[in-house]
Amino acid sequence: MRWIALFFGLAISQGFSEKIPEGLREVTADQVPGIILEMRYSMERNITGKAIYPDGRAWLRRETIQKLTKVARDLREKGYRLVLWDAWRPASAQKALWAAKPDGRFLTPPGKISRHSRGTSVDLSLADKSGKILEMPSDHDEFNAKADEDFSDVPKEVAKRARILRNAMFAAGFSGVPDEWWHYDLRDWGSYEAIEGKGFRD
Repeated sequence: MRWIALFFGLAISQGFSEKIPEGLREVTADQVPGIILEMRYSMERNITGKAIYPDGRAWLRRETIQKLTKVARDLREKGYRLVLWDAWRPASAQKALWAAKPDGRFLTPPGKISRHSRGTSVDLSLADKSGKILEMPSDHDEFNAKADEDFSDVPKEVAKRARILRNAMFAAGFSGVPDEWWHYDLRDWGSYEAIEGKGFRD
């Protein structure tokens, strides 16, 4: 019976690995020290009101993970941990988000390539060193004035945390966007092609 279990375990493992898009690697706490995975599109707590990812795992390019590792180490010295809300996003998920909120100020419309589809972008927040999720300027995908990079309309302590995250990301080689304090890209994101999974998250 043992060899049967091993056979099926191997088959499942191989079958799953074939579905992982080429060029992506799984984001784990072994690679990015202390990172907390709270993938919002794998749960109902997002603008669509339903899970549009099959599980809570996250995938990024190797270069993105390497830079996130630097950020995590920097923040750990300051008493913080990274919280990952989103990473690589396939076109099918992007379409679902656009259907829920067709607003080009915040989302990439169908027919155009989302930055998240390149494996070079992340949505992030912060937790304390014990893993407690901290208050930040707004929730994920909360598209209002508190979501932008002007932190004058939030409590000083919250603004301070947002700036700590922003400074750490910029120092590691990421850039931000003015309307979403949580979104960051590799500075050279435009030089990367979109990665579309075949049979994975589609």
